[in-house]
Amino acid sequence: MEREQVEEIKTTLVRNIKTFWSDHWLPITAFVVLIVSCQLFNLTHSGFFYPLMFVSGWIVVMFALKLKSESSLFSSKKSTKNMQQESSYETYTVLRVYTNDPNFQEYMQNQEYFHSQHVQMENRVIDHNQDIESQIMFIQKPEFAFCYHLLMDRKNEMYFIGEYV
Repeated sequence: MEREQVEEIKTTLVRNIKTFWSDHWLPITAFVVLIVSCQLFNLTHSGFFYPLMFVSGWIVVMFALKLKSESSLFSSKKSTKNMQQESSYETYTVLRVYTNDPNFQEYMQNQEYFHSQHVQMENRVIDHNQDIESQIMFIQKPEFAFCYHLLMDRKNEMYFIGEYV
C-alpha cells in the first residue's frame, strides 16, 4: 500500500514538472543560458558571450514584465480596475458655485452666465452607497448668499447635488 502511494506521488510530481516545463521552457532556458554565459564571460572575457548574454537577458526581462503585468498581486491597473468593479467608489470633480443670484438654477445652463459666477473646483472620491450630499463639505463664504454643489464626472456630465443658503 505504501509503495502504491509513493508511485502515485512520483507520477503526480513528474506530470506537474512536465506541465511546468512545457509552459515555461523558454524563460527557464534563457535564465540558464544567461547565468552560464555570464560565468563563462567572467572566466574568458571573450566578446563571443555578449550576444548570448544580451538575448537571454532580454528574454528573461520580457517574461518577467509579462508575468508582472498579468499577476493581480503586482499589477496596479488590474487591482484598481477590480476595486472599482467591486466597490461603489468613483472620482468626481466637485464644483462649488457661489452666487448672490437666487435664480441660478434657471440660468446655469448658459455657459457665459455660469463662468461669471465664483466657482471652486476640487476632485473627490464619492461612495454611491452613502448620501452624496454628506460627503461634500459645505464651505460658507459670507460675501455670497447662495452656494450650489455640482458634480462633474469623467464624461463631463454635470449633476446638481444641493443648494445652501
